Amino acid sequence: MVFSIHLPTVLLVYKTALAAGAVGIYHVSRHSCRPRGLKPLALAYLLLALGAELAARGEYLALPLWLWTHGSLLLGTVAYPLFWASMRALSGRRAIPVKTLAAIPAGLFALGLLTQFPLNNLHRAGVFHATATVALLLSSWDIWRDRRAEPLPSRVPLAAFLLLSACIYALRLGFIVNENAASAGFAWAFYIQMFCHFGIALMVAALSSERASERLEQLAHTDLLTGVGNRRWLASRLPAHLPPDSAVMLIDLDHFKRTNDTYGHAAGDQVLAACAQCLRSQLRESDVLGRMGGEEFVVYLPDATAEAARVTAQRLCDAAARLEVATDAGLLRATVSIGLACARKAGGSSEQWQQAADQALYQAKREGRNRVVAVDHLPPPSSTAIPHRASEG
Repeated sequence: MVFSIHLPTVLLVYKTALAAGAVGIYHVSRHSCRPRGLKPLALAYLLLALGAELAARGEYLALPLWLWTHGSLLLGTVAYPLFWASMRALSGRRAIPVKTLAAIPAGLFALGLLTQFPLNNLHRAGVFHATATVALLLSSWDIWRDRRAEPLPSRVPLAAFLLLSACIYALRLGFIVNENAASAGFAWAFYIQMFCHFGIALMVAALSSERASERLEQLAHTDLLTGVGNRRWLASRLPAHLPPDSAVMLIDLDHFKRTNDTYGHAAGDQVLAACAQCLRSQLRESDVLGRMGGEEFVVYLPDATAEAARVTAQRLCDAAARLEVATDAGLLRATVSIGLACARKAGGSSEQWQQAADQALYQAKREGRNRVVAVDHLPPPSSTAIPHRASEG
């Protein structure tokens, strides 16, 4: 049995799919936590649908030849550069200047008016398909190369749909160059192209949904004031037992209660947030920093010898001492005291090592603050952590 495809039916479904994609993407943009690029993408889909409608009406002699040929090509050559710019923005890259985007369709439109090449079906279709192929290849590359910066599941299939769409346009361009655009293969390529545009819209919606889920997950584990991990996040990141050559430290801002009482809680919050970011900037990507509550932070250093941990702790202490925070009450300074517990060998739970760091922190407070006190052993089983926060500050 030989299967054939009815091209007018495919064109109708193609236009409908593009219009539905435009509506769907616009709806996603209104509820997205990061809508950049979505509304221009919806516009690109709509322009493609309008261009297809204009071309279809022209083929049935419902419009003047000059209008539908020049008009459909203009809409197509505006839509696909806009499509690329939208994908680039969606991926998180720098926006393409409007002048650069406008230069492509404006140049082709001016050339069309001078030479009247759009009146030739093959010439017009060739320019449109070449523009679409290049724009989709660039879009696929932008989505693909940012997969490590934002490793969300829908990135790879989105890049794949864009690449497949570019390949289909390139294939159809081959039909056009060989003057075989009326073949069944060309019509089937149209059908696959429709599937690709549907897949692209679906993956864009999935990417937006994954970003929203990731944002909610991040908010649930982030301290809103300082931007570092909260107590719940710390509990999920600290191992049950510290492995050999690792360390944990407790960091407390010195005289923080005095800062709040003297300059106000708003200024205190600004100091606290600035200190947290200062500490974060001095740590490795693999290190764990979280706020336990109040003015106290916990740092976990995996794969750190006792000597390396001491160097890191001193670097944190020195960086905080150099910090000057511009607050609503003026320029304020802050220092920190650090209790460091270094696990030289296996043994001891995370809670026990935090207790050791807590006692070292208490000693740093007693010895004058703005310093590091390190221990490399667990406290005796009968000892308890000393509540330094309320009494020392």
